[in-house]
Amino acid sequence: MNKQDMKFKILAVAFLLAPFWFPSSLRAQNAEHVKQLLETKKCPKCDLKNASLINAKLEGAILTEAALDRANLFGANLSQAKLNGANLTNAYLTRTNLTSADLTNVNLTEANLFDANLSSANLTGARLNNAYLSRADLRGSNLRNADLRGAYLIEANLTDANLQGANLCGAIMPNGRQSRQGCN
Repeated sequence: MNKQDMKFKILAVAFLLAPFWFPSSLRAQNAEHVKQLLETKKCPKCDLKNASLINAKLEGAILTEAALDRANLFGANLSQAKLNGANLTNAYLTRTNLTSADLTNVNLTEANLFDANLSSANLTGARLNNAYLSRADLRGSNLRNADLRGAYLIEANLTDANLQGANLCGAIMPNGRQSRQGCN
């Protein structure tokens, strides 16, 4: 096993165990907003910071401009959800289904999207700085003008993804090479 394979395995295990390292005292700051989301699937501009939404069934949910910083959405189904303008900084989205979701101008800085399904998602103008996208399915996604500086894309599937105008400076690409696209 070479150094890169070992590094990948260590990072993958670390990211899979990350939600268990957070103190149990971390709760959503607004329990009423969590209840509203789970009951109606509509919570635009809601405060869902630190929310635990593991395996939540949120297909087609409306979360426009919602604050989901550090939310745990492990295994959640957000297919066709409207998340445009939402803040998902440091969110845990491992194995989350975001198929055909609207993620226009979303902030996914340092988010963990390991093995997430983002096929056909609209990520136009999204901020994915230092995001962990290893094994993510981005087939047919729109990443036009997205900021992927420093993103980790080992084994990600970018088939037919639109990367026009995307900044990939320093990103580790699916082939393990560091991108210079967008670097000055």
